[in-house]
Amino acid sequence: MLLSATEMSNKAHERHYAIGAFNINNLEWTKAILAAAEEAKSPVMLGVSEGAAKYMCGFKTVAAMVKEIHDAMGITVPVALHLDHGSYEGAKAAIEAGFTSVMFDGFEENLEKSKEMIALAHEKGLSIECEVGGIGGEEDGVVSAGELADPEECKTIADLGVDFLAAGIGNIHGKYPANWAGLNFDRLGEIQNA
Repeated sequence: MLLSATEMSNKAHERHYAIGAFNINNLEWTKAILAAAEEAKSPVMLGVSEGAAKYMCGFKTVAAMVKEIHDAMGITVPVALHLDHGSYEGAKAAIEAGFTSVMFDGFEENLEKSKEMIALAHEKGLSIECEVGGIGGEEDGVVSAGELADPEECKTIADLGVDFLAAGIGNIHGKYPANWAGLNFDRLGEIQNA
């Protein structure tokens, strides 16, 4: 059964461990990630970007494929199907298609849209993540230098009831450049304190 990521992320936070979140692009990647999670007895988030969903013929196709593979393999560990870096329309479409978790990148764009997305996800029993600050590198044509998230902006989003944050702390999509400064755990602490 596919689940919201809220319970698994809360347990991970309480017990001080990480949850693997891996983006899928096809059936083979999905099978491999689920098999590894089952073998490790570890919860997992299967992320899907809007570009990957388009490549795989849409959110409904992705949700149906993941559910069928999950059930056919007899997966027993918690699994969330998560929209990674979703737009306003993309997050709504993923929710309608049966995703169990969504990420909405709209905080800087529009606080009201973030509130709406949080309410919609929670109404459907889904988890929702919002990004604050930029995750560096490039994904689906979105490029960011990986600026650090502002702790007060993180608090603003947390106070809206978001389930978890994608807070920029120097993290990067893809290949790390030679001049990468590393993860800023001091900023992470400031965010946590806020």
